[in-house]
Amino acid sequence: MAKKHGFAKVVLGVGAAAVAGKVVLDKFKQTKERYAKEENDSLDDEIRKYNAIGEKKVIEVEDEVFSGCELKSVASKTVLDLGLAVFEKDVYINFTSTGSCVTIILPEGVNATCDITRKMSGVKNLVDNVDEEGIHTVYVIGKAVCSSVEIIPVNFYVDEEDEEDSDFVDEENDFDDSVIFNEKEGDVEVEVKVINEKEDKASGLSKDKKEDKASDSDKKEKKNNKKEDKKEEPKAEETKTEETKTEEPETINLEEV
Repeated sequence: MAKKHGFAKVVLGVGAAAVAGKVVLDKFKQTKERYAKEENDSLDDEIRKYNAIGEKKVIEVEDEVFSGCELKSVASKTVLDLGLAVFEKDVYINFTSTGSCVTIILPEGVNATCDITRKMSGVKNLVDNVDEEGIHTVYVIGKAVCSSVEIIPVNFYVDEEDEEDSDFVDEENDFDDSVIFNEKEGDVEVEVKVINEKEDKASGLSKDKKEDKASDSDKKEKKNNKKEDKKEEPKAEETKTEETKTEEPETINLEEV
């Protein structure tokens, strides 16, 4: 009986999980349909609505006046690209983000100010604001839960990649062929001649012959030097004997005396 009760509990648990999964899936589909309907209905409105759920979405506003928008992002990676938009006044971007990564790209000559309520989220405003007349401000207002929000100027990451590439090119240009393959030593130019194999062989043979002749002449000179040394040795001995003779004292025979 205990085994039957345990099996029944397992079956009930699996059934409950399946029902819960179906409920979540149905809710996801309904929310996605509602988000799509809201976005389509706002096509003619001055303040557009952009929604994303469970997807990667890039929203581009090009060559038109941007008056602000509302943005919703749930479990998505959403990019709002305003790099080519036209700003005629200060605008507001209202958004809510849950479990998402939101990036807002702004053109040059526009300031950005954030007022975001966040829970377990990170917010970065990388726009360098300038205090000058005639520059409009984008006010980013919203709520972020378990999300990452980033506001960057146009070409922010592209410029960093270009700098890295230029550094790499500069390192390559540091290689100077004229220094390593210099054809001048001091003030004398070094001529480089190209010879064929026959000339190379002939020159090699002539060099060998010259070296043999030089070695033979060296040998002859050595032999002559040895002979002269031998001739000079007896003369030295004779001079030594003469010196010994002169140095020996005279002996006197007592018997003769």
